[in-house]
Formats: sequence, C-alpha cells, structure tokens
Amino acid sequence: MLDAPRTASSPPQIPSGPAWLPGRFVGPLVVAAWLLGAALRAAYVLPAGFPLNDGGLFYAMAEDLRENAFRLPEVTSYNQAGIPFVYPPLGFYVAAAIDSVTPFTLIDAFRFVPLAATCLTLPAFWLLARRFLSPDLALVAASFAFALVPRSYIWLLMGGGLTRSLGLLFAILALHQVHRLYTSRGRVALPLAALFAALTVLSHLETAWFLAFSTALMLVAFGRNRRAFASSLLLAGAVATLTSPWWLTVLFHHGFAPLLAASSTGGSFFSDGDTRAHLLLSLARVASTSEPLFPVIAVLGLLGAITSLVRGFWFLPAWWVAIVLLDARAFPTFTTVPVAILAGVGVREVLVPAVQAAARDAGAGRALAAPVVLVAVLLYAGVASLQRSPHAGGEAAFLQALDGAELEAFRWVENETPRGSRFLIVPDTSWETASTSEWFPMLAGRVSVATVQGTEWLPGGVFQSRVKAYYEALECGYRTSACLQTWMQETGLFFTHVYLRKWDGEGRCCDTLVESLLGDPHYALVYDGPGAMIFESLADRPAVTKDPSGSDLSAGP
Repeated sequence: MLDAPRTASSPPQIPSGPAWLPGRFVGPLVVAAWLLGAALRAAYVLPAGFPLNDGGLFYAMAEDLRENAFRLPEVTSYNQAGIPFVYPPLGFYVAAAIDSVTPFTLIDAFRFVPLAATCLTLPAFWLLARRFLSPDLALVAASFAFALVPRSYIWLLMGGGLTRSLGLLFAILALHQVHRLYTSRGRVALPLAALFAALTVLSHLETAWFLAFSTALMLVAFGRNRRAFASSLLLAGAVATLTSPWWLTVLFHHGFAPLLAASSTGGSFFSDGDTRAHLLLSLARVASTSEPLFPVIAVLGLLGAITSLVRGFWFLPAWWVAIVLLDARAFPTFTTVPVAILAGVGVREVLVPAVQAAARDAGAGRALAAPVVLVAVLLYAGVASLQRSPHAGGEAAFLQALDGAELEAFRWVENETPRGSRFLIVPDTSWETASTSEWFPMLAGRVSVATVQGTEWLPGGVFQSRVKAYYEALECGYRTSACLQTWMQETGLFFTHVYLRKWDGEGRCCDTLVESLLGDPHYALVYDGPGAMIFESLADRPAVTKDPSGSDLSAGP
C-alpha cells in the first residue's frame, strides 16, 4: 500500500510498496546500524597513535589560534609561506580549546574530534532520511548503507577531517531543518536551520557550498510558495549575520582575494571542458562511493533512483546529479547522503521483491530468502569497508598515520639541521594524500618547498603553479640528481636538503634517485634511518630566491 496522504505536518515521501519489516524491529535495527558504523570508524582511528593522513596545516592553525589568545591571526605560521588565516575557524577553536582546558593534547583532538563528529553523522543522517522514507525496511537499509559506504567516513576520519567532519555533520542537520521548513510549519525549523547552516559555514566552506545549492534544490522541490521564499531570505540573512564576525575579520585583513583564489581550485560542470568531461564520466560510471570490490551500495542506490523516478519522486535522483555536477572535488563524499537514502529504496522496492519472487518461483523457503540475502549483502559491504589494500580499490588505503620511524626522522631534522634549512620532500603520492609533506613543516619546524597545502588561499595562481611543481618533483623521484637541479632552476624553489621517505609497496619510487645522490659530489648523506634518507646539498645557496607567491625562500638566519 502507499503512504498516507500528505498533511501539513507530514513530509512528502517516496511512494512505497509493502513495508516488509514489522515496525517494532525498525528502531533497534537503526541503532544497530549506528553502532556498526561507529565501530567501523573506530577500527581505523583507535589503533593509530597519530592522526590519519593529513592535518598538518590545520594543526598549525589551531596552534596559531591558541598562541594568539584565541583571536584570529592575520596569517598562519605554517611553512613560513605567509598563508592568510582565512579558513573557517570553528574546528580550530574546538581543537585549541580541548588542548587548553582538558588533559588532551592537540594531537588527541585531531584524532578524536573527527571520529566523534563522523559517528554523529549517523544519527544526523537518520533524521534527514526519515523525512523521505517510511519507518520500515527502507529506513533501516538506508541507515546501514550510510554506515558502511566508505566515502561517508574516509576523508572525514583523517586529521584534516577536523573541519570536514564538522562541516558534514552540521550540513546534514541543517538540511533536515530546511526540509522541515519547506514541508511543515514547525516554529523551530527556521532558527535551527540558521544555526546549523552557520556552523557549517564556520566549519568548511566547500561543505557550505554543498549546503547552499542543496537548499536551493529543496526550495524548488518542496517550497514553491511565498512563505517558503520569504523563509529562505530570512535564513540567508540569519546565516550571514551569525557568521559575520569571521567573514568581516577576513575581509578587513585580506579583502576578497584569498576567497576568490580558493574558490578557483574546486570546479564544477561550468568550469572548463576537462572538468565537464570528468564530471559527465563520473555520472556515467555511477559509483562514487569508493567501495572496494563490487559497489553494492552504489548499485542499490541506482536501483532506488530509477524506482523513485518511475514513481514520480525526482528530488533525490536530481540531488545526486546536482552534487556531481556542482562540486568536482568533493562530490563523492556529499553524494553518500542521497545515495544511501536511495539504497534504502532499492532494497525495499527492488531487491526484496525480486528475492521473494525468485524464491516463490523456485519453491524455496520464501520467508527466509529475503533475510538471508540481506544479511549476505550486509556482510559483504561490511567486510569490504575494512579493506585497506590498494589492490581492492577504494580509498581506505589512505587511512594511514605517520609511523614512529618517520616521526623520528622529523625530530632529527628539528634538532640537527639549521633553522633556515629548506627541504625538498621528494613526492611519492598525489599531493592530496602526501602526509609526510604536509606534517613536515609543523613537526620538523622546517620549510618544505614543494608542499601544496595552504597555497590555495594565495592569489596569483600560486596553487596551480605549486601543484605543477609538486608533480614535476614526483617525476624526479624516478630520475637522477640532475633532475633536482633542473627542478630548482625552473620553479625557483630553492632547497638545502633532500628528504626521501622509506616505504615498502608497489610502485615505490626513488631507488634510481638515491643511487644517483649517493654518487653525486654535490650531495652528502646526513641521515639514514628506518623512516627516511636525508641528503644535504653542498652547492652554494643563492642569496635570495622567491617563489611565485613572493615568499622569501632564502636560507634565513
């Protein structure tokens, strides 16, 4: 049977068939999904004694904020690059406050705040999902899908997830209230939507963009009336007012230049031909969930999208498409919300009926067929979510922390090299996952000349030139020491030391470069530990070298 007719207090939901699941089981199974999702996330964080993957830039900014008596500094000390302190600061305030008033350290904050916020997205998602789904098997399946889909937690659990996890948590809560604002007449929907939207803006700008266009799409889908339009204007004004202490401070110190520079590094369907082609191909592939092996949740989401369109409910499929087309960089994370809801629809409206029909035709036990298949799908998705091997696909392999050997190398650098030393950390991964390169300036206290993080806030195309220089340095890892000299001359990024990370794995770089450096009289091996090899350049250093941002890269005092 179909859902009950819509009333002033009930949201429009996807028309559904039989519930398939007694109502008394729904609540306990949803809680079980939350516990499973929390355990899965904790399984990555708790064994590591250090934040996963990235976070060095944000660590420096939290420390800068604390040392400036919790007043926003004009620039961050990170990498001595003159990077404007314009990043939304809520996460930094949270981390710095934990470090200041609790027994926990900043490192602890960068480990556990992302974990806590990412776990809280599970009940937040349930609040939003139940606006679209009946409280039956669909809601249970959607809760398990969001708990297990890798992209709902991979980039949020990292050290840099300090901002990303808070942003997604508050965005989901804001969208729940926005949906209430447009589909019912609750008195608290507008103030709560404004509060959570403001917290989103103060946490993560890219997530704020996701929230903005998602709100606009909800307005078109559910709020085509004068009251909803007026409420939207009030919502926008309230968010601007609540966030004004931050953005007015940024504009006073830096103007619009850093914000415009950062906005140009994302991209959408309207950016350029290459980005447009990439996004269209991503849509055609459907799977953006980072599931290793077979993308079962993405497929169920696709089945749910088709079912929704056939039954006249276009919002969720359109939301999925809009996210992909309007956010080239982070759409795999944001699409997990509509994909998981649609996966719940796919389970209830396609998978279970198909299994029941097959069991009936085969004369098998109809009552047990669907539960057995659902448990098998759940086990498959759960085991797949724990796969870190790069051979399995997905991105869970990035959920690694710096090990003690590298931290020991960082301490050696801090204690044994001149303060003015400039290091070329030879890349061996893409810049987004270059944890050594990002944490080095913070923990070793020396400049890393090829680090990309933070340069997106520098105007004049610095980010694009630094990304180009980074990947050119990566190519040098497979060549000889002559490549390093050419790289320095072409980029203007002067270095006094070369740092090569030691690691085992397929595609490991730098054997040729190491052999060349050992035989090059212009370099001396000064450190050879279990985590890294470090060479000092014996060539005369130039008096002053400037990178494209104008930052002084000379030797210093």
